[in-house]
Amino acid sequence: MLTPNHVVIAARAILLVGAVTAAVLMLGPFQGMEAVFGLTDKSAHAIAFGGLTAVSFAAFPRMRRSDLARAALILGGATEVAQMFGGRSASLADWAADAVGILTVYGSSLIESARKMARDHGALPFSAIKAMGQSSARRRGNAVMRPIAASQGEHPVRFADRAARRFPRRDPV
Repeated sequence: MLTPNHVVIAARAILLVGAVTAAVLMLGPFQGMEAVFGLTDKSAHAIAFGGLTAVSFAAFPRMRRSDLARAALILGGATEVAQMFGGRSASLADWAADAVGILTVYGSSLIESARKMARDHGALPFSAIKAMGQSSARRRGNAVMRPIAASQGEHPVRFADRAARRFPRRDPV
């Protein structure tokens, strides 16, 4: 049976194959190969990095999309620097084309986030939605128990103390 974890595993495999393929095509002796597919150099860069970014969003669902987009931009810049040392021409225009592909996919994902907020909290202002997110983060942060003195009238921390408070000892009759 197909589960979301299977999709993540498949996306990671596709990302690995795509990244290796892109690296070989950008760093190897294949300059001008994009013309075989009817693409210009800049459109090939935008498509490659946009596709890799989209697949990385599926491959790493627990990571922030902004971090994945930044990593893709850094990778694009690193390939341009590597091309300088590999006997190929590096250009800021190629890196800008990478950024166009990455930002197209990232922008699309932000639109989907806005649609979800409109569905879930359409009548609330953004400040209220942000406050709701912060209060739930605080609740999640309180999952770790901190020692509290029982004399303060607060709930004791130890399991035995909590159990004794919930089930007080009865004197034998």
